[in-house]
Amino acid sequence: MMTQREPKRKQLPLLHYWPRAKTEAEFACKKAVELGLPKGTYLAVDWENGSGNNIYCGVSSSTSAILAAMAVIKSNGYVPLFYSGASAMRNQVDYRSIVTAYGNCLWVASYPTIAAVNSANMAYFPSMDGVAIWQFTSNYRGLNVDGNINVLPLKTSLNPTSLQKDVNKKESIHPLAKWDIERVFVVTNQKGCNLYDSANLKNIIRSLKYNTIWKVLDEKGGALNLGKNQWVDGRAGITKSNPIATHDNIGGRVKVVLPNIHALYHPTANSKKAYQLTTNKVYRFVSRQGRFFELAEKYHGKPVYVTGNRAFVLF
Repeated sequence: MMTQREPKRKQLPLLHYWPRAKTEAEFACKKAVELGLPKGTYLAVDWENGSGNNIYCGVSSSTSAILAAMAVIKSNGYVPLFYSGASAMRNQVDYRSIVTAYGNCLWVASYPTIAAVNSANMAYFPSMDGVAIWQFTSNYRGLNVDGNINVLPLKTSLNPTSLQKDVNKKESIHPLAKWDIERVFVVTNQKGCNLYDSANLKNIIRSLKYNTIWKVLDEKGGALNLGKNQWVDGRAGITKSNPIATHDNIGGRVKVVLPNIHALYHPTANSKKAYQLTTNKVYRFVSRQGRFFELAEKYHGKPVYVTGNRAFVLF
């Protein structure tokens, strides 16, 4: 059985199907062409029990089938992802072999309940190599739709204007914020949005400008709390969560936001400087120690760090 997940505004189009190895993958790619999904679109192998699929066929055979399907997807010009639950990935398949072959390609479902969920429970974040997307619920806001967080930026060869010509180029789906901020709200309504004095969204106190970024403190019935007696309608923008704020063992990207910032030999305030970083440049990091990020690129074979007070996280 094959179903398509409808792409949300400014999200990448995805095709989701039950794999029967090469035959199913070929069918999925053919269907993707019929649906008008351009080459470079992400197609995910959905590996779960049901609809004729059995995940308890042995680690080796299951892994081989998944890799075969992903190879077909790649050979047809699409970008393969592998979707399943965290437990199944860890116990019923060799997910490390899949990551070795396709890099950060895992779309992992991990959550404690099927009841309505408004935000991610970080205790269930899948701490595994290769995670690109974390599905934190199957019932977001009680709407019986999945809730997902892009752990890493997903890029394709697609021209964004071919997907949505009316999107303002200045609008960003990767807002910038300090490392310890867990969630932000970005105003995507081009006319801005109203700010209310309570969650009932009745009394307007002022407006917020388009494409501005705000820290989210709480949520109630779809209304987002940005401060004391300050609420916005969640439909007026997008929210992005930041697992880096509570997990120090995952990587990501930071942007140097101030001049004269240096890479440091140690994750301490009084560390010696290794070299100067470029202002407004984005750097990849592999982990966090307190407020310091360990940069992915080593310096003379040694790890170097940048302070999170001067380099902000790209969500």
